[in-house]
Amino acid sequence: MQPALSDLSLEQFSQRLAERTATPGGGSAAAAWIADAAALLAMVARFSSGEAHAAVAADMEERAQLGERLRRRCLELVELDSRSYDAVSLAFKLKKDDETQKAARSAAIQAASKGALETPLETMERGCEVLECLAATAAGSNKNLVTDLASGALAAQAGLESAWLNVRVNAASIKDKPWLDERLARGQTLRARAQVAARIVLQHAEGVLAG
Repeated sequence: MQPALSDLSLEQFSQRLAERTATPGGGSAAAAWIADAAALLAMVARFSSGEAHAAVAADMEERAQLGERLRRRCLELVELDSRSYDAVSLAFKLKKDDETQKAARSAAIQAASKGALETPLETMERGCEVLECLAATAAGSNKNLVTDLASGALAAQAGLESAWLNVRVNAASIKDKPWLDERLARGQTLRARAQVAARIVLQHAEGVLAG
C-alpha cells in the first residue's frame, strides 16, 4: 500500500505528479497549494505578536490556529481528491454487457462523479476561508511578513481557481441538474468572495512595499 500523498517528501510528491498516471493531478496540487497558503497564514499570524502587536495579539492567535486547522484539512484533501477521481475511473470500467449491468454502471458513475465534484468544491471553500482570513489579517500584521502574506493569497487563489476547473470538468458527467446547479452557483460565489479577499491582501502588500 502506497503512503498517503501528504506523507511524501516534496521531491516524492513532485515526482508522483510528473508520472504518467491519472492521479495525483491538478486537484491534489490545488489542495496542496492551499495547504501552503494556510501555513503562510499561520506563520504571518505568529509573527504578528508581542508588544508591538499587542492590540491584535488575541486575534492573531486565533488566526494562527485557524491556519493550522485549514492546513491539516487541505492536506487531507490532497489525498481525497486523488481517491475521488480513482473512484470515477473504476466506475467507468464496470461491465455493461446487459441492461442490469448498464444501469448499475450508470448509477456508479453518477455517484462517483458527484463525489469527485464535492472534493474540489470543498477545496474551494477552504481556499476561500484562507483568503478571507489573510485579508482580515493584513491590516494588523507584521509588515516584515508582507510578502509571505501576499504569497499566501496568490497560492490560495491559484488553488481555488484550479479546484474550480475540476468542479466544472466533473460537472459534465452529472445528470442531476438541481443538485449540480446548486453547487456550481456555490462555486461562483466562492470565486467572487475569493477575488475580493485576494485584492485586499495584494493592495495592502503594494502599499507596504511602496513605502
